Amino acid sequence: MNYINEVVKRLEKNEINMEKCTEDDLAILNSILKKGELPKAYIQFMKVMGNGTKGKFMRGDSCFMNEIKDLRQGAIELLEENNSKNTITDNDFIFWMSQGCMFCFFKINEGDNPPVYFYNENRKDDKFTKITNSFTDFLIARLEMKKDLFKEVY
Repeated sequence: MNYINEVVKRLEKNEINMEKCTEDDLAILNSILKKGELPKAYIQFMKVMGNGTKGKFMRGDSCFMNEIKDLRQGAIELLEENNSKNTITDNDFIFWMSQGCMFCFFKINEGDNPPVYFYNENRKDDKFTKITNSFTDFLIARLEMKKDLFKEVY
């Protein structure tokens, strides 16, 4: 199953070039994991545009190969700086960060297209929030620049 087909079609329609990951890049991704395997939807995303896009899609977001290796440590440091009660486990894969004050992750044991969770240091309740039911939903929301993306999903 191609989980990101809709995203790719929309980017192509808008003439947004996507830079693929190399096989070496994919090996680096797998080496970041402490255990388990990355979800298929995420691997498909990285294979198609893991080295970035030319255009507005995810511009300024830390989510591509040039920064992916640092995101886990950045998230841990952010939680420590904020005296958060939350912790990052070996099951959590940090795939997105913005401005050093917020990040998104998925749990590698929650399927091929897992839900996405969010942390923002400006939240008063200091909790991880589920913001989409799948990684694909996250990509589509970013593509559509949905302002309510970073709100809790019930």
